[in-house]
Amino acid sequence: MLDTAAPSQSSTSEVSIDERRVVGRALRRWDKLRGTAQIPDRDSCLNILHDGLSDSVFVIAVGSHEKKDIIIQCGPNFRDALAHDPLSFPVSEIMPSTIERGLVFWRVAAEMKRPIADVGEFTNADGDDILYRSVFLPVTDDGDTVTHLIGAFSYKTFH
Repeated sequence: MLDTAAPSQSSTSEVSIDERRVVGRALRRWDKLRGTAQIPDRDSCLNILHDGLSDSVFVIAVGSHEKKDIIIQCGPNFRDALAHDPLSFPVSEIMPSTIERGLVFWRVAAEMKRPIADVGEFTNADGDDILYRSVFLPVTDDGDTVTHLIGAFSYKTFH
């Protein structure tokens, strides 16, 4: 589970990164892992994101249609930004871009087999105003189809 991951041994400069770097680092690691394949393996991708990014990662199990897509793993940063636990909820009920703007970025990433970035703002369950950035990274369990999406998420509270 992402919450129980060992703390990163990253350098101080990596730990004190700004919010844009989390998404960029996740995307670079996904792309490096992918190599010549269209989409990387889920377990390998989670392993490569473990060091320094596990707190910012969540995992979506892709279902037969968007209402069946469920959040199955979640690092503390995503949960803290939302101010509630999103595990086992449909993504359409959780993602700020869907709730606030009616956008379904995660499905586009799955269908295109390409990463899709999202940026925006929302008010969380505690009434805090949140600015966020995220990227949806398509991964596979069967070597061919997108079975999951790994999201990297960063945020700031603003007043």
